[in-house]
Amino acid sequence: MSTAPARRGVVRLSDVVGHDAAVARLRRAAAEDRPASAYLLTGAAGVGKRTLADAFAARLLCASPADGDACGTCAQCTRIAAGTHPDLRIVAREEDRRDVRIEQARELTRWLALRPMMATRKLAIVDDADRLNEHGQNALLKTLEEPPGSAVVLLVATRASQLLPTVRSRCQHVRLDALAPDALAAFLAVRGVAADALPVIVARAAGAPGRALALVDDPEAETRALVLDHLGRLATLLAADCSSLAQRLGKSDPVPAMEVVTAWYRDLLALVLHADAASLRNPDAADALRAAAARTTAEAVLRQLEAVCDTARALERNANRVLALETLFLVLRRLERGEALPPTWTTAP
Repeated sequence: MSTAPARRGVVRLSDVVGHDAAVARLRRAAAEDRPASAYLLTGAAGVGKRTLADAFAARLLCASPADGDACGTCAQCTRIAAGTHPDLRIVAREEDRRDVRIEQARELTRWLALRPMMATRKLAIVDDADRLNEHGQNALLKTLEEPPGSAVVLLVATRASQLLPTVRSRCQHVRLDALAPDALAAFLAVRGVAADALPVIVARAAGAPGRALALVDDPEAETRALVLDHLGRLATLLAADCSSLAQRLGKSDPVPAMEVVTAWYRDLLALVLHADAASLRNPDAADALRAAAARTTAEAVLRQLEAVCDTARALERNANRVLALETLFLVLRRLERGEALPPTWTTAP
């Protein structure tokens, strides 16, 4: 079974930022020693789902909780911090796979059926639970229907809709919403992020603390700058420029580039519809976006967004990266120029 890398120290409920209602709910369940047998934690990527799952698991296993939180020093907490607690199992998607293996789910059900070795209950965290296919979810279903002893299963999912209704119905749902911009800015400021960097990071993070921290030293900054530059002058690009951009982006994971493209057209649609510019995901590209908005229509932008979504789905189905991206940029260019698409063209290669 794959396990996520051990974290340094014990994650506590007090470490969870901006989800007071969810934290209070789980604190109560732990204090009353009446947790549900299964919870489904959902929300956008980076919003804090896994942090909350780790903190709740630590609180439930802690032998000497203090102030409604894990103490961090008892034998249980020491084992959790070291990643060696025998009654805590973390299932995660392996790096080289797109899904969680069925055998991981089956092994988890066998492990949960065993008696606890150190604590009074067993805890399981299934990260990327929405990456379990139907067979894997069905393998977990019997455990969710008839939980062994006082075991608790925490499912962490970005897309709850990908889980079977029978799985969702057997879990208590804990939804984590995006943080307000002011709360996210305060979170980053406390961690020493420069004030002049905050507006762009907060806008791009879309209320997700984990994503915001990843953007502080953004490894995709060059890709973002490249894509924004090309989108800002898309109408004047040559077909060879679109091809060159696609080949460059197609050499690595296209997801970061597609996120930039999606955010650009979301911003563009907002400006065309005269929305508040303060809501832009790309405030540092506001001038280029305003110029683009002045020469397009809502109908054209909606068609461009449709092409972006089609391409994203195609890439998820393992379409040829370079071909998919090249087709996308050519389609986007034609739509920006007000040109009709040939009937044989498709935006989902």
